[in-house]
Amino acid sequence: MEYSYLNSGVDIKKADELTSIIADVAGKKNIGSFAGLYEHKILDEYCFAACCDGIGTKIIPLIEKSYTKTIANDLFAMNINDLICCGAEPLFFLDYIAAYSLNKDVLSNFILELNKILKKHNCVLLGGETSELGNLILKKYFDVAGFLLGIVKKENIITKYNVDRGDIIIGLKSNGVHANGFSLIRKLYSDNMLDEKSFIESLAPVRIYYDIVMKLNKNKLINSCANITGGGIFANLKRAIPEDLSVELDYNKIPKIEIFEKIKTLVDEDEAFKTFNMGVGFCLVVSTSKVKKVLEISKDYKPFVFGEVV
Repeated sequence: MEYSYLNSGVDIKKADELTSIIADVAGKKNIGSFAGLYEHKILDEYCFAACCDGIGTKIIPLIEKSYTKTIANDLFAMNINDLICCGAEPLFFLDYIAAYSLNKDVLSNFILELNKILKKHNCVLLGGETSELGNLILKKYFDVAGFLLGIVKKENIITKYNVDRGDIIIGLKSNGVHANGFSLIRKLYSDNMLDEKSFIESLAPVRIYYDIVMKLNKNKLINSCANITGGGIFANLKRAIPEDLSVELDYNKIPKIEIFEKIKTLVDEDEAFKTFNMGVGFCLVVSTSKVKKVLEISKDYKPFVFGEVV
């Protein structure tokens, strides 16, 4: 059997087509960006920034293994890693929980952990919604989504229009699979293609890049950046550069991570790079003159140069 994201039930082509329709309806200015920007005359010097995300089908094994802390971490991580792509600081967070029926102990632990993570990042849990949806959700399961609002001074906005030919692509190492591609991960596991050790490794919490991106942006060291989520490295980097430019990447420069080395033996390599982050959790687009300083400041995130804007 040929393993692919499509054969596991996820059609990226249809998702892209839907995004195009939404862009026609809502306007192309924000659709396709990692976070939307909103200007208002009340705040002359600032823009609001907002994003919304969940953790996909990774939540299924996390619930089965009672990894409630990871669910909370990943929900915030998937949102904050998008928000910081425009340079915004988080203000407040709203959550949505959809459950077959309420398990007070599990969901209260999730909320307490989420609130702890938010406070650590100077963000407020403003509220949310909890719904019991009966037969729409399987028994013993629930799903979560997050809505994050932030703010950024206009002069500090990170935008792809700062990027120029010759800029360097720096990768920050991922913590493994993060929270994309789990329909395929779960398929490989259920078919005994991934062993228990590899499967547990794939459930590692999503790495949060907030601290380093804010520090680099404060020091005017990055031109653009990309959160490597669904679609893989190249598709997400395309969102971080102008339409008339592209990137040349050397995947051999990416540090090897055991789970991805295993996946490459089970899935076509092109398919793997279109589905997973493959070791690159976040990308920075940097002027050549600033590369050395960025590598030094971000050393705790295992940075590596692996491409160029062309």
